Amino acid sequence: MAFLPNVERLVPPRQPGQSKLIIAGALALAIIVLLFLANPFVQVESGYAGVLSNFGSVAATPLYPGLHIAIPFYQTINQVSVQPQTVSSDETGSTHDLQLIDTSIAVTFHVDPDAAPDFYRDFRDFDTLGERVIAPAVSNDVKAVTANYNAEELVTKRDIVDAQIKQLIIASLAPYHLTVEAVNVSNFAFSPAYTQAIEQKQVAQQQALQAQYTLQQTEITAQQQVVQAKAQADAAVETATGQANALLLTSQAQSKANLLIAQSLTPALLQQKALDRWNGTLPAYLSPGTPMPFIGDAAIAGGGK
Repeated sequence: MAFLPNVERLVPPRQPGQSKLIIAGALALAIIVLLFLANPFVQVESGYAGVLSNFGSVAATPLYPGLHIAIPFYQTINQVSVQPQTVSSDETGSTHDLQLIDTSIAVTFHVDPDAAPDFYRDFRDFDTLGERVIAPAVSNDVKAVTANYNAEELVTKRDIVDAQIKQLIIASLAPYHLTVEAVNVSNFAFSPAYTQAIEQKQVAQQQALQAQYTLQQTEITAQQQVVQAKAQADAAVETATGQANALLLTSQAQSKANLLIAQSLTPALLQQKALDRWNGTLPAYLSPGTPMPFIGDAAIAGGGK
């Protein structure tokens, strides 16, 4: 019979509790392997805030962009965008003079990173936020502002109306830690009947302005004609006055000239001028008592002396 060694002598005897340590080490190693296989590392991207949940319970402290560790099967990290978001809604309201108006409001906002846990706990996503908070708030604020203005004032005071709507929306969304960046209000649309009435009023106003312009042009033309006629009349008066004065001066000058001529024509001068023009021929017949030409009574009297 062959000799067989004693196996129990070859294997060293186990110390008390050694098997428990081996089992614990194996379990720890298995847990570590499972943890790494479950990938506990989570990276929060830029433009997002991380929300840590412990078995569904949201932690109050947000996780900022970077690498974070979440215990598998116990913790989860969800990312909430803190980038600008836009929620649009179509709204209907009424003016102070009971005219219906339609408009579209677009609200651009972002979530405060420190408030990301609250946002995730209350809404989870932006669609829920828009339906539960933003749309009702915008609708109430638009109605509250437009009710203070007549339909015409919504057009003439557009900047003031837009500013008041934005101010109310910011105040309404403030409790939810939302930072409103912009509120865009589209043009107010009125009912077809009111729009037609506005167009008719504008046409009437344009016609009135045109009539007023035509009247002003007519008045200006009439005034120009009056001024022109007055100028012509004044010119005619001045011309007549000038002609009369000229005629008077001419008459006065002629009268003075005639007087001077009459004073200068003595009988002797006249006889001398007659002799200068006489051709020396005497009349063939003389009536009795008729003086001789160029002799006359004055010549005879002079000869007698």
